[in-house]
Amino acid sequence: MSKKFAFFAALLVAAFLQVEFANAAITTSLDLGSTGAQVTELQTYLASRPNLYPEGLVTGYFGVLTEAAVQRFQQSEGIVSSGTPASTGYGRVGPTTRARLNLLMGTGVGWDTVPVLSVPTVTQSNTSATVSFATNEPTTGQVYFDILPVRSDEATGPRQLPYISGSLAAGAAVTTSHIIPITALAPNTTYYFVVRVIDAVGNVSMTLQKTFRTNN
Repeated sequence: MSKKFAFFAALLVAAFLQVEFANAAITTSLDLGSTGAQVTELQTYLASRPNLYPEGLVTGYFGVLTEAAVQRFQQSEGIVSSGTPASTGYGRVGPTTRARLNLLMGTGVGWDTVPVLSVPTVTQSNTSATVSFATNEPTTGQVYFDILPVRSDEATGPRQLPYISGSLAAGAAVTTSHIIPITALAPNTTYYFVVRVIDAVGNVSMTLQKTFRTNN
C-alpha cells in the first residue's frame, strides 16, 4: 500500500468513525496552518458535533475545513460572527474561543462559568422596541443595535469585553430578568441586534445576531 493511499484511507476512516469528546485542554491559540496534538483535540471535539464539522476529519492539521468549523462554533456560541482571523478572530481559536471550548470539553481550563442567557424576545412599535430576556444569575444586560449588521470581535483574553459595533441600550439594574427599551428608532426599518450580559466578576455571554422590524 502506498503512503499516499494509506493517508487518504486514514482520512476516510476518521470521517466515518464515531469519535469521542476530547479530553486534553487547548492551551494555545490555533489558526490556519497550525499542526499538532492540540489541533487534533480541537478537531476531535468539533467532529462530535456534525452540524459544526460535517467532514469530521481528525488529521492534526488546521486547514480550511477546520477553520469553517471554528467559524460555525463561534457563531453558535455568540463569540464572533464576521470578519477575518486577523481583524476579529473569526475562524481563529483565540482566548475567548479557547476558553469556551475548554469549558464544553470539560477540561476545567478557562475561567468561571459564563452566564446562561435565554433567547431574547422583542416587542416593537413604529419608533421603539423592548428586548426581554433572562439569565441564570444576576447580570448587567446590554443590547447593541444598528440598521447595518452588528460586528463583534474576539476578546483578547479572559474577562476582556470584545468590541461590538452599533448603538448601546443598557439595562438599568443588575438582575436575572431583563427588559431593555430602545427608543428613537425609524419606522418601518429593520434593525440588527445582539444581546450581551456580564456577571459580577466579568464573565460574558452573547447571543447570535438577530433582527426586528419597527412598525409603519
